[in-house]
Amino acid sequence: MRAEPWTTPCRQMPYVATVPVVKVSARMLSLPALVAGLIVWGPAEVTQPTPAGREPGPHDLYQALNALRADSTRIYYVRDLHIRRDTVRISLVEGKLAFLAAYNGRLTGVVFTGHGHVLALPRDPIEKRSLAHFLGAPLLDQGFRSAYIRFTDHTDEELLQQLCEVKAQPVDEPTFAEGWNQTVANLNPWHSLRILTDWLAEEPHPYFYAGLLGDVSGPFDLLVDDRRSEPVLLGQPRWVGGVRYYDVWASFGPVNGPGPLAAPCAPLSYRIDTSIQADLTLQGTSSLTLQVVRGGERVIPLELSRWLTVESAEDGERNALVFFQNEAVNRHEIAERGNDSLLVVLPASTRTGQEIRLRISYRGKVISDAGNGVYFVGDRGSWYPHVGGADQFASFELTFHWPRPLELVATGKKLEESQEGESRIGRWRSEVPLPVAGFNLGAYAKETVDAGDVKIDLYANHQLEQAILQRLRRLQVPPILPPGGRRPTVYPPPVSLPEAPPSPAAVLHQLALEIAEATHFFERYNGPFPYQRLAVSQIPGTFGQGWPGLVYLPTFSFLSPTAQQRLGLSARDQEQFTDVVPYHEVAHQWWGNVIGWPNYRDQWIEEGLANYIALLYADTKKSPEHTLPVWLERYRKELTAKDGSTDFPEEAGPLLLGYRLRSSKTPNGFERVVYGKGTWVFHMLRRMLGDPAAGNPDARFAQLLRSILESRRYHGLTNRDLERAVEALMTPAMDLEGSHSMEWFFDQWVRSSGIPHYAVEFTARPQGNGFLVRGMLKQTGVPETFLAAVPLFAARTGGKPVPLGTVVTSGQETPFHFHSPVRPKRLLIDPHMTLLCVTQ
Repeated sequence: MRAEPWTTPCRQMPYVATVPVVKVSARMLSLPALVAGLIVWGPAEVTQPTPAGREPGPHDLYQALNALRADSTRIYYVRDLHIRRDTVRISLVEGKLAFLAAYNGRLTGVVFTGHGHVLALPRDPIEKRSLAHFLGAPLLDQGFRSAYIRFTDHTDEELLQQLCEVKAQPVDEPTFAEGWNQTVANLNPWHSLRILTDWLAEEPHPYFYAGLLGDVSGPFDLLVDDRRSEPVLLGQPRWVGGVRYYDVWASFGPVNGPGPLAAPCAPLSYRIDTSIQADLTLQGTSSLTLQVVRGGERVIPLELSRWLTVESAEDGERNALVFFQNEAVNRHEIAERGNDSLLVVLPASTRTGQEIRLRISYRGKVISDAGNGVYFVGDRGSWYPHVGGADQFASFELTFHWPRPLELVATGKKLEESQEGESRIGRWRSEVPLPVAGFNLGAYAKETVDAGDVKIDLYANHQLEQAILQRLRRLQVPPILPPGGRRPTVYPPPVSLPEAPPSPAAVLHQLALEIAEATHFFERYNGPFPYQRLAVSQIPGTFGQGWPGLVYLPTFSFLSPTAQQRLGLSARDQEQFTDVVPYHEVAHQWWGNVIGWPNYRDQWIEEGLANYIALLYADTKKSPEHTLPVWLERYRKELTAKDGSTDFPEEAGPLLLGYRLRSSKTPNGFERVVYGKGTWVFHMLRRMLGDPAAGNPDARFAQLLRSILESRRYHGLTNRDLERAVEALMTPAMDLEGSHSMEWFFDQWVRSSGIPHYAVEFTARPQGNGFLVRGMLKQTGVPETFLAAVPLFAARTGGKPVPLGTVVTSGQETPFHFHSPVRPKRLLIDPHMTLLCVTQ
């Protein structure tokens, strides 16, 4: 039977709620007084049954939000409805609209099918370029066919008011709701926790999300969320070559709004008790002490591996707390920080400055057996519950129980170790604040070297993990093919290798000596090593990580060049695992562990600087194949050459886009730009700060690094912090704008993309005792306003190039004239590689 239609959404009828689901305060109501008293949400009102005598809790509210569906009795034919959020304007040009059913009188969503249009024009030039990278234009201007919209702001008020003004009449159309409800059921969980967080907070922070089916681009997301550091986000999930990407088209803050919202809490200390069973199951209990930074919240966001199941969450008095683990998370959040999500709900709102104690127990498997006694500790950054962020420093106390045959290493100072039956028990404690804690274990051989004030312990297995051993067998013992050359469907059992497999433990002593040498080298620039000991341990895989006092190195880094060749590694990979990875991770002991990064836009600093310092050490070995210029040239080529992707890596965007550089258009964008271009940026700064005539040409560069480490110790370092630090030490030659500012440099190399291309035309005629060289330096590939100090040299037959001088560019063509003691055969542009550029 059809429900009685409304004549207008403004019809005066008393408000009716069938069940008092939750206590609603005046600030919680989303409808204005003008409209709230005029609407009945009778049959569409959603309530969740709760046990008698109990107020609905967070889980009840969460399930109720998940259960919301389109109200089939209130379908509107709409024309020219508008929603504006910041610089985004959504127009529902013509079509059908339905609100999701109300929950206790509160509306949280609508669905729309028809013809709509969205216009977004960010003012930030970086975000305009990002939009152009994905959409071909510096704005989003597109039609769409359908929209799924969720909110905690006043979207409902705006839409109802517009419907009221045109006297829109709802109709009963079940087929429209049915066509949407499966999609709604799938999408609701992505937003329920975010809506719930606002509902439980004393001061909600507006949330608006629109999932749009674009006429040109297909489905994409539009988000305006005041809880994000950059509230406005435009993006889209993409599958390319079987790999899933999330392309962030643009992300930015409000035009004239307040700064980023502070995190609810900061960590003070972690006390972690971890048991590792014989089957490698990890069972842990973590006690967290947090300090409230922003009061009025009940939901505390934490991170914990999705492979660990939370068994209980309690407060400091051991009262049970409600928690949500790894519920559906928005795909843009997964792209930014992963899906290892844990939300703990407090019984009452927090107060700024208050200390909170949480006790969380969990169990699962984050350790896997790679074969032959080699183990892999996965989720090294989320094996315990913690406050997210690379600039969140705290004290740690770690207790481990693990199988007796294995060796375990961990961050912090080792206090004691004992045996109890078939287990070992050990305790570690941090001596200084740390951003993260970690551990590793295996059937290790151990080598210790004394590097002055630092003890360096190296741990590696005697055997290769199974994956590398199989690779070795495939390369050295190919299967025997039957007559006709066709490959058999069943292979014979593995046969012995012609020679014994290489052992990672065989290089421990030599590698320990090199790491000790590298540590001393890094101290020239960074000051004393920040910890008393450094443990370097082997992990399966092709990557390394540098935790405080604990470095994870891949098996390939523990193999000799001969062994790497046996395994078929390319010359480039051999150099990467031997000359870069070990020392890059050691450099992270300062850059990443003493200083962190506040958000993704600042991460390049630690990565680029750690990589550059590692290459400076590699350069001291004086091997022709491993010099700094060789690596700089490789990075330059990688930045300016396509690598099977649709765009050049450097076109992915500027350094401060961080994780966003990896996209469906530039799959290798993060690695190529952050490591390659980041290395070049610090190389250019070092060369500009250098004084070739001084006893220590790098004295000013070392002073820069030490001043940053001292002023930002145990805090985050932003791009602006780095720029100020450089300005404090800049030379007159660096002041290209005459304003004692390095803004020109950071604007061009950090906040923008583009690598200049240079060519030169010149003439030379005798003048006095030499030659007058006149010419034109041509600059392309960058804006006309691009500034650079380009050194020119005169090439001559049978001698070293003669320096002529430096040309400061001023547009596409810059004239110059120099006096040269020799007649130049040709002019060389920056032959000593002081500038990231391409020359002809």
